Amino acid sequence: MSKPGAEKKAGQVPLKARIGFGVGDFGFLLVWQGTALFLMYFYTDVLGISPAVAGMIYMIAMIWDAVTDPVFAALADRTRSRWGMYRPWLLFGAVPFGVAYPLAFSGPGNLAIDPVIWALATHILLRTAYTVVSMPFNSLQARLTSDGEERSILAGFRMVGAASGGLAVVFLTPVIVQVFGEGREAHAYFVSACISGALATLALLYCFFSMREPAAVPARSESLLGDLKSIFPMFLANPPLIRVFGVIILGSVCLGMFGKNMLYHFKYDLQKPELTVIALVLPAILLVLTVPFWVWISKLTSKRVSLSIGTVMALAGYLLFFVNFQNWLWLTFGSILIIGAGSSALAVMFWAMLPDTVEYGEVKTGVRAEAKTFGFATFAQKAATGINAVLLGVLLGAAGYQANTALSPETLTSMKAIMALIPAAGAVGILLLLRGYTLDQARHRELVAILEARRVAGG
Repeated sequence: MSKPGAEKKAGQVPLKARIGFGVGDFGFLLVWQGTALFLMYFYTDVLGISPAVAGMIYMIAMIWDAVTDPVFAALADRTRSRWGMYRPWLLFGAVPFGVAYPLAFSGPGNLAIDPVIWALATHILLRTAYTVVSMPFNSLQARLTSDGEERSILAGFRMVGAASGGLAVVFLTPVIVQVFGEGREAHAYFVSACISGALATLALLYCFFSMREPAAVPARSESLLGDLKSIFPMFLANPPLIRVFGVIILGSVCLGMFGKNMLYHFKYDLQKPELTVIALVLPAILLVLTVPFWVWISKLTSKRVSLSIGTVMALAGYLLFFVNFQNWLWLTFGSILIIGAGSSALAVMFWAMLPDTVEYGEVKTGVRAEAKTFGFATFAQKAATGINAVLLGVLLGAAGYQANTALSPETLTSMKAIMALIPAAGAVGILLLLRGYTLDQARHRELVAILEARRVAGG
């Protein structure tokens, strides 16, 4: 006989699966954060590629990644196996994923290949491997439970894992680069990427073995092409998804400017590259520490309110960072702390809000499309990240940036504006989008009840 209070709540995910889900995102963030923070710098300051071309390489690879997202999402939705719909993709894609990451941080060596061609080919390979495993993984969150509060808890575990992965890579990479010393950066980045790639592979395998999927519904007879054609109408019928879609676009295009410029700011403006590790580690630590707070705020109020509060904090931090014209270190790091604490709400709440749009879409269209919903959202995220990279490359070139040379005060001021004012504008846009987001916990419970009644009526 079970003890009072020991009964498992309907929709509750076992602790082992929660931890496994977090460990999985640990692996993904090793790669995502590593490429977001270091790959652009690797292209410009290690391989010697111009900022505009480096940004174009990044954008082409990210657009390729975004375009393939719906394809693999549709394939994952159609997968039926003894391991479930989505877990097999983690099992068979983990090793290629771990190998592709260090290749992106390598050069052609003695091969007669132009570094630009090599960078583009290895980046596309990495993004393909990333899509193969990330699309099914993202869809697991909606697959494991339909309970809105449980999804917030899952998002919390996920963000702790993500922050830990981000923390590991932002600490590991600069430390290894400093150990190898000046003139051996290329080898240092490759060694660091090999370690991260191996850890990412192990993390995805652990995620696979830590959970079980609920029984899948029978596969639809619709062709793959018809499945893909249904994505856009599904999107238009789902206003909450459209707003979440807009939030992640603004977050990826605008807010991403801050992290990508961190290496440049500390190397050229502050002339203290040794402090980069601290600046990169702080936001990751804050993400780990603030996840419970944002989950608590979302339960107390709503996911929209939680994200709005965090966005206002981040906006204040961006503005404070820009007006620090004397480059006082205490104010620089204070601004980074405020930005890290505020922007962590976006990382948590985006992944808590997105699964709720699955039920909204199912009520409106009669079709449950977990992978396609996540596929469309990550399509937006990755396309926007590509736009962010090419925009950054163009803006750095327009500001007069030249790698490994002394930069003029005007160039440094322009780079600081790129780093802080563009994210500030993005934060304002996110706040405007959230004003019309109405899918709160009460409304989501109504949607789940409607779907349950339909299932009961349909036998």
